Amino acid sequence: MNACAYFANGACIETMKDHIRKGLEIIDELYLRRSYDRFLSRVLGVEPKVAGEVLRKAYILHDVGKCLEEFQKRRANFGFHEFYSALVVREVFRKYGDIGNVMSVAILLHHHDWIRYKSPERSENLRLCSDCIAVLEELSGERLPRKTPWKNWNEFMQEAEEVMRRNLRSVYSLLLPLVVADNYAAHVNRGGKGSTLVKEIFEVLKVRGWDVAGGLPSRL
Repeated sequence: MNACAYFANGACIETMKDHIRKGLEIIDELYLRRSYDRFLSRVLGVEPKVAGEVLRKAYILHDVGKCLEEFQKRRANFGFHEFYSALVVREVFRKYGDIGNVMSVAILLHHHDWIRYKSPERSENLRLCSDCIAVLEELSGERLPRKTPWKNWNEFMQEAEEVMRRNLRSVYSLLLPLVVADNYAAHVNRGGKGSTLVKEIFEVLKVRGWDVAGGLPSRL
């Protein structure tokens, strides 16, 4: 089973590895190369090296919820994958204490939709695809659980709200580069499918000297 980040009509259009590697271009070149790790270190209260690792690993694992065997076998949408990703990331980064919770909530919000009109129910199969785990472990250097550590949605959201209340600046300092990198990678790898947010991101990149939009089908 291949590790896929985006399906269209049952075909894998973007692999997980391609999605992560493309997004890391933004994390490394647009953020870390410009000393974002120093800013993030002050916000998180850690050394710049640790802050840089936190940002890179948060991006690498932001879509780990897509690794659910159910999603990979279905070869369609990945509904609530950000919630499953947040559950996995919170477990993986317990070693970071409060920062691990910040990473988890930032990943929960990387599709910028805090308000939901329905909640995910526990899947009968919470196992993660072995191929997907292998890719993410190789790129992150972290050991991942083989199953999603389930938590009731309402209980998790109450805990997430508390993290937001106490660490709002930290959450958004991590969330911003995740959103930019995620949308950049998806747009480039999926052939120029645009949105208002993507257009804004590419306008910023153009100002920064990243003339990448010209080669895409939509040309924005």
